[in-house]
Amino acid sequence: MSLYKSRSISRLFPLVIMVSLISTSLLADQIQKPDASQKAAIDKMHHKLHIDQAPFKVQEVQALKELNEMTILDGVKLEKVNVKIDELMAAKTQIMRLRYEHLIEMRAILSDVQKVPYDKNVLKRSAVK
Repeated sequence: MSLYKSRSISRLFPLVIMVSLISTSLLADQIQKPDASQKAAIDKMHHKLHIDQAPFKVQEVQALKELNEMTILDGVKLEKVNVKIDELMAAKTQIMRLRYEHLIEMRAILSDVQKVPYDKNVLKRSAVK
């Protein structure tokens, strides 16, 4: 693969990450017949999730950019690349923790009837694509 193509692909990573994070919000749209208090709670939870994740998303994008820039340098030390990978994964870890905390928090406000399709949608997300 040429350097140009690999750079183009690496620019897509943040977009792919953002789309996967947005899928969390889509689950709220699939909740059957939410009442007014559930709608208010869902809006509040989503707002909090986005605020809490924002600094980690910035760190993630920055670490990925720096990692990609490092890998095209002559004489780059593998130790420095590994440190940058650790930074990237630390940001991803925090994002994932917040996301799954959010999913559990969302599920807690649902009725038993609403939980069934919600749970099915959560499990569909784990399917290999």
